[in-house]
Amino acid sequence: MARHPVMVRQVCPLVPFSPDASPTLLASAEFVWEEHNTLELSFSLRPTQLGQQLPMLDFMDTAPGSSQGSGQRLDGLWEHTCFEAFFAQPNQDRYWELNVSPTGDWNLYRFESYRTDRVREQTPKPMIHWQSSKRDCRCTIVLSLDPWWTPVQLPELAISMVLKDSHNDLSYWALSHHGNEPDFHDRRAFLSA
Repeated sequence: MARHPVMVRQVCPLVPFSPDASPTLLASAEFVWEEHNTLELSFSLRPTQLGQQLPMLDFMDTAPGSSQGSGQRLDGLWEHTCFEAFFAQPNQDRYWELNVSPTGDWNLYRFESYRTDRVREQTPKPMIHWQSSKRDCRCTIVLSLDPWWTPVQLPELAISMVLKDSHNDLSYWALSHHGNEPDFHDRRAFLSA
């Protein structure tokens, strides 16, 4: 009898590091991991009240649509609006960081341990789809984990984002925050497999 593939799906709210210094909105992230080493992430932003508009953010004029054909592999995306995911194999120091901009720019890094020995991981470009309006926006990313993610095992996962508002102020959003400064690399914020 054939074995059915395993899939895990979870939706999580993202919370700002400094609520008083962050745009007033509801942010969430959804991830879908499939046993054949595909990770799908969706980031959603919407106003806290129905009928309101999103606060002015620096990506509001980004054209909606697929960014598969556009966008480049760039460093420093976290200095602007950036959707991020961190994933690791359980009980291992090595982990990966994915950065995606609403423009379709992206990068994937591997770290051997906490913030050390960062290298660009060789991987096909992820599929990135951006939808936006004055009342909501969504960034969906589909990333193949082959060939560098070898175990058929759900990763430990942290999902986060940096938002840049129209005044060039940055806010930092994650599943949870530990410590006195935003630190998306902190393994205490990773969801365990």
